[in-house]
Amino acid sequence: MSVSPDLVLLTAQYPFGNKAETFLETEIHVLAERFRRVFVLPSHRGLTQRPLPERATLIEMPWLVPPGGGEKRKALLSREALQVMVATAGVAANWVPYLGWPRAYLDILATNIIKSRQLREFVNKQNLGEAIFYDYWFENCTVALALLRRAGVVKTALARAHRFDVYDESWGGRPVPFREFKASGMDAVFSVSEAGASYLSAKCPPLRTILGVSRLGVPCQLLPAAQPADVPLVVSCASLLPFKRVHLIPAVLAGLERPVRWVHFGDGPERDRVVAAAAKLPDRVHLELIGHVDNSAVLDFYRTYHVDAFISLSASEGLPVSMMEACSFGVPIVAVGVNGVPEIVTSCTGVLLSEDAGLEEMRAGLTQALDRDRFDRTQIRAFFAERFDARTNYNRFVDAIIALQQD
Repeated sequence: MSVSPDLVLLTAQYPFGNKAETFLETEIHVLAERFRRVFVLPSHRGLTQRPLPERATLIEMPWLVPPGGGEKRKALLSREALQVMVATAGVAANWVPYLGWPRAYLDILATNIIKSRQLREFVNKQNLGEAIFYDYWFENCTVALALLRRAGVVKTALARAHRFDVYDESWGGRPVPFREFKASGMDAVFSVSEAGASYLSAKCPPLRTILGVSRLGVPCQLLPAAQPADVPLVVSCASLLPFKRVHLIPAVLAGLERPVRWVHFGDGPERDRVVAAAAKLPDRVHLELIGHVDNSAVLDFYRTYHVDAFISLSASEGLPVSMMEACSFGVPIVAVGVNGVPEIVTSCTGVLLSEDAGLEEMRAGLTQALDRDRFDRTQIRAFFAERFDARTNYNRFVDAIIALQQD
């Protein structure tokens, strides 16, 4: 019987903080079950630290203390920097955006070169050359991993790809950094959605031979025992950021001309804007702006209350875990059909709005979702179980990445 390999998991902040990468809290348990040891290497520190399962160990790398300007400038004069720049300059479409925004790209490049050297030292010290190296984002330590994979320091390297690390819109229309070089040094890149895979395939043809789809997932839930209330309950769950467009929800609710209870989970810099918009709500709409809570509190809310509809007016998404969670409880979803959203929101699970939907279309969509005879909650849960069950999806993912070592 073959021995399970070790896994080195590179994250943005997890397990530090209580907000970052909450969806990893489910996946990490499957990883810890399937691999001999899991080393978790975050790129940034947080004030708090979440517990890790047995066989998973936090490694605090030197890069948690950001390098100084002198160290970064020295890194940019290296042979590694030249390799990345040559691969990038080989694509003519990169010339204008990279020359127009050099400081940001060069800072990312320098940071990754420094990370690659620190990671090389860690690999050699721990004798982890045979481990599987997994960057949770396609823009985190992926350049560093590609450098080490090309140099033969590590044998198996892969990354997931979500939203900001996929779509150029998240970078002001400029290319996600150094895609071509990363493609040359990865064994596989797994998009969390079909839409993301299609986008990456078009934007970076060298990725096509190593690109796959592996959806995230959330645990299956028991049907909540709560009965519907007289006043329908609408839930939204998102960070209060401009592109999430939570500030539009009050105008949608105000036009329904019926009593509604709206509960929002999430916080952020747009809070004042949302509060100002909500101040114009009529008395028949009751708002509870909960703020940030642990993911377990959101799930407990779904178990306690009969939620009539989940709404998202976000202009950009990957494959939202918040929608998977709503789907797992049989809740109809109203959402704008951007990026991977149509892979969750179908005629069975809710109402898919057009990308340029106005308030009237949004109101009409929510009205449909609030029709308690329109959607079969059991069918919504069956759709969830087929596509987004955590244990199924994450075990398939582990099977796929272990197979990379056997090819």
